[in-house]
Parts: sequence; C-alpha cells; structure tokens
Amino acid sequence: MTGYDGAPDVRPDAPDMPPDMSGATFAEGFSVDLAVYSGPFDALLSMIANRRLELTEVSLSTVTEEFLAYVRTLDLARNMEEASAFLDVASVLVEAKSAALLPHDEADDERDDQTLEALRERDLLFARLLQYRAFKQAADDFRARLAANAGRFPHPAALDDAVAAMLPELAWTVGPDDLARIAAQVIANAPVDEVALHQLHVPLVDLRAQARVVRDRLCALPEGSSMTFAELTADAGSRIEVVARFLAVLLFFKQGVLQFRQAGPYATLDLRWVRGVVPAGGGGAGEETADDVSIDEGDFA
Repeated sequence: MTGYDGAPDVRPDAPDMPPDMSGATFAEGFSVDLAVYSGPFDALLSMIANRRLELTEVSLSTVTEEFLAYVRTLDLARNMEEASAFLDVASVLVEAKSAALLPHDEADDERDDQTLEALRERDLLFARLLQYRAFKQAADDFRARLAANAGRFPHPAALDDAVAAMLPELAWTVGPDDLARIAAQVIANAPVDEVALHQLHVPLVDLRAQARVVRDRLCALPEGSSMTFAELTADAGSRIEVVARFLAVLLFFKQGVLQFRQAGPYATLDLRWVRGVVPAGGGGAGEETADDVSIDEGDFA
C-alpha cells in the first residue's frame, strides 16, 4: 500500500538488514510495481536496508519476473554485469526472507543449532550484499577517474639528438688498480671517529675577581668622570671575561653604587662610580678600599 503522496507505506518492524545497504546502487532503469511499493529497485533496497519496509511483504517472485522482462529489453553483451549483479542481490533477499519466515517460538530463549546456523548464513549473505555495494562503488570511482583522465597522454622524455651530440665522450683514465689505491688512501686519511668536547667546557672565570677589576678602575677615575664599557673591557683576555665584567656592572647597578648612561640601542655605554654610597646588599662593594666584593646567587635573581 502507499501513502497519500504515493510513497510506500513503511513499517517500523522490518526484518534485520544491514543499515549500510541503504547506499547500494543498482540498475537505474529498473523499476518494480508491487502491492506495497512502486518505484525504482534501488529505492526498494534502500527502504529494506533502513527497516522502513518489511521484507516479508515484498513479493520477490514478482520482482524477479519484472526484472526478466526488463532484461529482455537490454543488450546482454553490454549489460551482463547488471544481470549477474541482480542475481546476487536477489539471492540475498530470498535467503533473508526465508530466515524471516522460519517459524520459531519467541517464548523459548534457547534456539536449536539449525536456527543459529540459519542466522549465521543470513549474516554472511548480508555481508555479501555489503561487499557487492563496496565493489560497485569502487568500480564507479575507477570509471569516473578514467573518464576524467581520458584526455591525458604521457609525453616521452628522450634526449634530443642535437643535445646528445654536444656531450663529450666519456674517457676512462683510471683503472681498477688506481681506484683501489685511491680508496685505500681515502680510508687511511679518514678522520678519527670521535666527538670534540672542547666547546662544551668553557673556561671558568672568577666573577669576584672581574668585579674587583671593574670597581677598582671606576674608583680610580676622578670624581664625576666616567669610562666606557669598551674601555673597561679593552684588556679582557676572552669573551667570557667580557661577560663576567658586564655581569659585575649589572650587580653594582643593582646595589646602587654604579650609574650608566646610553643614548640608544648599540650606543656607547658610559659607566660612573657613585662615591660614598653603601651598597643595597650591605657588602663592601661601595668601599673603595675593600679587598673583596660581596656577591651571592641572590644578586642575580
């Protein structure tokens, strides 16, 4: 039966069918006219798979007769694949309908071995139907890709004769003995397989000693005079000593005993010692005659 809009009257208690069957495609020109449904065979399979139509209400014999009539209008030489595909799908529907019509006692929870075997066979048939759909979609994808690339042809890549004639002829001037001698020389002169570690161990510098150098030189200047950082580090023996003296400058600035002035980025850095100021840390860095400089890890926190 059909609804008011001509659509088939669907029922929610359809037999178990794989939901993925709804995507199966079949002959576009084949339609069926049944008591419960009238329309394309593709749509019938989709409704059965989506449990919108009870399989037991579908007359498979009528479907088969209508397909045979449809096949007579086809060129079997070109449409043999479509006919064989219908037989495969129809066999699945027949087996599924047979399993649905088998009598069984719903009140009995224990099924016999034959019923369980029938259910397993039904599941295998459903799997075959899904396999058919997958191969059908893959074939359609291959067909579409072949059609999209039908106008493309490979271009033979060969060296032009004019260019080949310009290449010089290869002349072998080294023999096997020469190659062996060269290889032995390369192996003999190969560098020792070791990892250099000297770059990982930077020479240590006494930060307190470099801080005393900074303090003594700035304190030796006349009152109100300044010294550039370049002048302060002119006699530094290594880059790490320059870094240590710069850390000392930052330390003294933090303690409040040193002032600096710089007009802009990368400009000259002028340094001046502030006389008579007690360091914020309470150490002897502000005392010009002190022999040591008070430095601890907290100064750089």
